[in-house]
Amino acid sequence: EILCFFAAGTFATSFARTVASMVFISRLSLVALAFCPSLASAAPSPLDADDECAAGGAEGCALSALQRRARGGTALSSSEALGAESGCHTALPGEACYNEIMWAKTDGLINHPEWYVASGLTPDSSDAAVQAFVHVGQPGKCARPCGIVKPKAWCLEGAAAPTLWAPAAGTGPTQIKILTYNLFWWNLFTAKGGNGNSAGHLIKDNTEPKAFDVMGFQECEDLKRVFEPVGLLDDYEAFQGEHAICMAYNKKAWALIKNGTVNVGEDMPTKYYGRRGAQWMRLRHLQTGQKLFFANHHGPLSVNSGGVCGGEATAFNILQVMATEAEVGDALVLVGDFNANAASLTIQTLWMNLVQVFAGKSFGGVDNIFSNVDFTDVVETKIMGSGGSDHDAIYATVQIGEVELASMLKEVQPQPPKAASELTGAAKPGHDWQEFWCGQIEDATEYIMTEGVWNKSLTGEAAYDPEHCCRECQAIGEQCQSFVWKDFSEKVQGRECLLSGNGQPTKKAMDGFVSGLAYTASAALAMRSAQGAKQSFRALAAPAALGGRPADMR
Repeated sequence: EILCFFAAGTFATSFARTVASMVFISRLSLVALAFCPSLASAAPSPLDADDECAAGGAEGCALSALQRRARGGTALSSSEALGAESGCHTALPGEACYNEIMWAKTDGLINHPEWYVASGLTPDSSDAAVQAFVHVGQPGKCARPCGIVKPKAWCLEGAAAPTLWAPAAGTGPTQIKILTYNLFWWNLFTAKGGNGNSAGHLIKDNTEPKAFDVMGFQECEDLKRVFEPVGLLDDYEAFQGEHAICMAYNKKAWALIKNGTVNVGEDMPTKYYGRRGAQWMRLRHLQTGQKLFFANHHGPLSVNSGGVCGGEATAFNILQVMATEAEVGDALVLVGDFNANAASLTIQTLWMNLVQVFAGKSFGGVDNIFSNVDFTDVVETKIMGSGGSDHDAIYATVQIGEVELASMLKEVQPQPPKAASELTGAAKPGHDWQEFWCGQIEDATEYIMTEGVWNKSLTGEAAYDPEHCCRECQAIGEQCQSFVWKDFSEKVQGRECLLSGNGQPTKKAMDGFVSGLAYTASAALAMRSAQGAKQSFRALAAPAALGGRPADMR
């Protein structure tokens, strides 16, 4: 058990003498997770529906695409350096955590230094440095130590909304058929061996009457395994991006100008897999000369949090990539499993700056397609089915240039109000973990509890992590509208989950706290946000005799 514990600790942020250097995930830590039952079962938390390891113990424990990529040396960033005074506790002699620290300093670091080679720890390291290492590796063993200042997260620097543009048409009308698909790789391909090429067949079956122009995939390790068995490899140029995302374009219709990947977000420490990127490519249509900038993103965890920087900053960072790497006049398309649905600040920020073309239904609508086309330029949308994944593949076709009059006059409903209304309808979360999502989560934030409003304090399993706390809130129903999770509460000498009936709480930045809204409260805010969502990048004016259109469609 000691071996398992300290091997797992290598997942943590390492703390050198200044507790600032970062640790790389070692092979030993991966072995520990796969073969140490105590690590698999210590937490009462079940496995997430996304980015997770399958249930079933050592033999059934397949690491996710992101975890397996980390085996090659992905560093945990400085945003996991642990926080300041509030919500912390420095271990004292006689406490279980203190015993863990002393064992590491007097035995582990001396007799097994290889376990700590990437951490920067030595037998002379401070107790707080060792405690921080233990906390991140196994939070239940130790609280966050006090006295360590948390630096500003890298992804908050310069986060602001850029100015985007309407697409300039090529020499003729161009239809663009767009797909986004989370492949659930570890399960569909690693555990099930491709499931009879079910994902590839799903894609191939939807290529008529028009082939896909661009495709974005999340939890994707090798598109050759998807395309080749169904005869699509000759038609598409595929790129493997960082952070287990892939993209492809139809090389019979488009030519590549350039491509790349940029980090735009990072997971919360309580649900940490690493940084998250935006993979992109810029293309030119072979017939019409239409320029297209296509971006693909797999969002940070926890779901509806936006990660350590929050949904607004993560969305701004994605938009900045588009503004920087694209050129004015390019058609812009953004797809992905954002790990965020319409209840989140991520999606709400994006739909204020791009037109939300289509949203799927998986996990409340985390799979999305955005663009700078008008919503009236959307020709077709479809939920294709899962093909063996835990997400549905979705696609949309948009047209740029020479929109037919019949299309301009057709009854089209903007996507945001529809997506927001479904949060409490067809897309609402369940209590079962495979159907659960939290309305909204904000890291390093404390919601101020209002006097005279219903509230309740919970400990134990309900306080295990922010998602457990939110789940308890949502299980109560309309009475509970928000929650606050404390990493360490002086009152209960451990983790605490505070529930409240206030759906619009005052908030303040606070390390060691995670707060959020129940889905009913976040859905109400989403409906208000959806009314101001962008519908157009240019004024469309139909002939006056036909009634025209509003000049300002936002």
